[in-house]
Amino acid sequence: MAEKRMISKVISISEKVNMLPELFDMLLFTWMIPHTDDFGRLAGSPAKVKALVVPMLDKTLAEIADSLRRLDKNGLIVWYETEGEKVVQVINFEKHQQGLHKRTKSKFPDIPGNSGNFPKIPPEGKGTEENRTEENRTEENRTEENRTEENRTEEKGREQISPDGDSNLNPYRYYENGFGIMSPVVRDNIDDLSKEYGDRWLCEAMKIAILRGKRNMAYVHGILKSWHSDGIDEPWKEEQTNEKSEGSTKGSQSRRNGGRTAEAAESEFAFLDRQNRTGATEEPPM
Repeated sequence: MAEKRMISKVISISEKVNMLPELFDMLLFTWMIPHTDDFGRLAGSPAKVKALVVPMLDKTLAEIADSLRRLDKNGLIVWYETEGEKVVQVINFEKHQQGLHKRTKSKFPDIPGNSGNFPKIPPEGKGTEENRTEENRTEENRTEENRTEENRTEEKGREQISPDGDSNLNPYRYYENGFGIMSPVVRDNIDDLSKEYGDRWLCEAMKIAILRGKRNMAYVHGILKSWHSDGIDEPWKEEQTNEKSEGSTKGSQSRRNGGRTAEAAESEFAFLDRQNRTGATEEPPM
């Protein structure tokens, strides 16, 4: 006998179950299922049902017998007696259980007049769609749409690919290498910005933020909004051109004021790209 049984969620909308007159009838029916053998049977005398199924409830044998009669009357069980023994047979037991292809013979007598008249269970894995449980169908047919948001986010963090096919543009890794430890709130923020602007824009904006010492996502978002309002396809290239122009005119003044030249920017970008590709951690160039 199995240690546990399947209880399908369709039980909550079963008319037969919901039309039972007593709440105890519903409880007794569901609690009997784990105690059945591979044919959906268990000892049916009120004393044995009480001892096996509801030993800690304050119910008399008469109350249990009345409940079994109501379950039989409502078509949820067959409560029968044969060969001097009372037996409970759960109706449609085979529709909601797994592993029944291994069963051999019940130790309880068959329902009188129904000897051996039980459905054959096909070998595991060879059943039809009709006799598979709803839980199995759900598991087998699970698609990207019904996977949990947590799984989708984790997968995106591991395998993020940019629109232009460059697998090195991973904003999650850029954040961890250039900003710090990623909290769930930051991850959600990166998700939103990636969907709105794309990975390439987001990674380039992160580079600019790191270069300017503004290592926070609010600043990155500000860069993205500014770029978007300019209507330029690759605004980071425009910024690099402007920086080089300013560097050539201001030269030594920029260095005295602590500004970085285009060469310094390229050095830091190379450092960040190297970390992003390898996953290694190293200190940024000073």
